[in-house]
Amino acid sequence: MRLLFLLPAALLVSCVDPYGNPMNPFGPQQPPPYTDQREQWRNQTRDQGQQQNQYAYERGISDGRADANANLPKSYARHYQSYSPATQTAYQQGYDQGYLPQLAPLPGAGGLNPQPWQQPAPQVPPYPGSGGYSPPPTNDPAYQQGYDYGLRDRVAGRQNDPGAHTGRYDPRNRRSFERGYVDAYNSR
Repeated sequence: MRLLFLLPAALLVSCVDPYGNPMNPFGPQQPPPYTDQREQWRNQTRDQGQQQNQYAYERGISDGRADANANLPKSYARHYQSYSPATQTAYQQGYDQGYLPQLAPLPGAGGLNPQPWQQPAPQVPPYPGSGGYSPPPTNDPAYQQGYDYGLRDRVAGRQNDPGAHTGRYDPRNRRSFERGYVDAYNSR
């Protein structure tokens, strides 16, 4: 008779996933993997977000250079129509990069040229995080959290899917979380 009273309590205690998050006691123990169509959609959406950040970064560089050449005070907010809330950080970083003084020696001039309109157009650097390898940050909490989740998933034999943990980290730090997750999951 006592066992009948303890059974609901035992069920409730076991209703957490390996990360301590509550889960349905009557549902599947592991979430089903994404379908191929869903995975393809997720990859396309991720790529589209990276492209939008790259475009905003390039627009920021262009607007920053234009403001610096016109001797306007440094303020990316004056170009509020050039970015969305999702691309604001990329735009601001590009604007800051473009607003820097663009002094470079002219070919054969031997000195610095203070007129930016006479200089060849410099190459636009890629938006940080859009390509290439950058060393892992040592004191980034989102990277460390992603690393922890990636390591747990690899050891538990789960599939490599940082998107399965959406909602467990700050969405503003998604790239850092995913980089930590992938680094841990792929480490051997």
